[in-house]
Amino acid sequence: MSTIKDIAAEAGVSVMTVSNVIHNNHARVSPATAQRVREIMARHQYVPNMAARSLISKSSHIIAVLLPIWHGSAASMLLDPYTGQLVGYLEELLREKQYYVMVCSFDQVEQVLALQQTWQMDGMILVLPHEDAITRDLIQRTQAPLVVFDRHYEDLPMLDVCLNDRRGGYTATRYLLEKGHRKIGFAAPSIYESSVIQGRFQGYLEALAEYQLRERKDWLFDGAVHQEGGEAVAEALSHMQERPTAVVATEDLLACGILKGCQERGMQVPEDLSVIGFDDSMPARLITPQLTTIAQDIRQKAATGVQQLFQAMEDETYRNAHAVLDIRLVERQSVREPGNI
Repeated sequence: MSTIKDIAAEAGVSVMTVSNVIHNNHARVSPATAQRVREIMARHQYVPNMAARSLISKSSHIIAVLLPIWHGSAASMLLDPYTGQLVGYLEELLREKQYYVMVCSFDQVEQVLALQQTWQMDGMILVLPHEDAITRDLIQRTQAPLVVFDRHYEDLPMLDVCLNDRRGGYTATRYLLEKGHRKIGFAAPSIYESSVIQGRFQGYLEALAEYQLRERKDWLFDGAVHQEGGEAVAEALSHMQERPTAVVATEDLLACGILKGCQERGMQVPEDLSVIGFDDSMPARLITPQLTTIAQDIRQKAATGVQQLFQAMEDETYRNAHAVLDIRLVERQSVREPGNI
């Protein structure tokens, strides 16, 4: 197996020159020399030692995307359309910057800190934070720059990218109210578990209040997760003597489960029940009827997080930035006026 010294000897250059080619220090090597070194490396199938590169450059070129384990396994989280799309955009954007992505699932902060020390990660991105204690602990103890999606603490300096979730819940509910609905339910993984869901729920309550309405406890479907949770919501609706004429769901997959469950139980959407989702993910466009939903720009979200991360990697004083992205309503086929519902 060839070494860096072998590559340097055959190219007729110094080991430092080969190292500069490996690290893309183009200013220190002529294009012709760099090309010759790369051809020799390719011919010998030379692969640089990543650990050695990290020690020399003090950079591993590795960014960790952290997935806390909740509501099942890490695999189930990546199957979620929103999470999978966000992680995919992050990988694409980081690859363009010649960085590697390490996807890590964890349920204890110590696991993340050990990975950070072992791999000398240049930065980390936390997706789907849940338990406040774990998220706060990680923000305060990590040595590498950390960007957190969908969670913000006023009392902590942190880098985060959030959505205007309150406006999203408000816009969805107000849209249904303007269509004439007055009996509106709310379906979510857990109303009190996440600040994201709390924001959407507060928006829902705010829109109801503008029409002098209050939520009904039996129309709050708390704990409904993904498609299976949506089907459970439909099952509960089918047994109600008085059911809502519309439901706001906090994610598209949950809304799609409600649609599917209603159809299996003889209830038609939107004739018998209007449903509105959240995220504008691929299932919203594939299901019949197509889902009216609150859209967020997931690529912009990923790009904003990457921008924050790289600024923090370049500037050790940059450790406090809060970005809030807006939402928009996408009208499709799953909502209609209540009529004689």
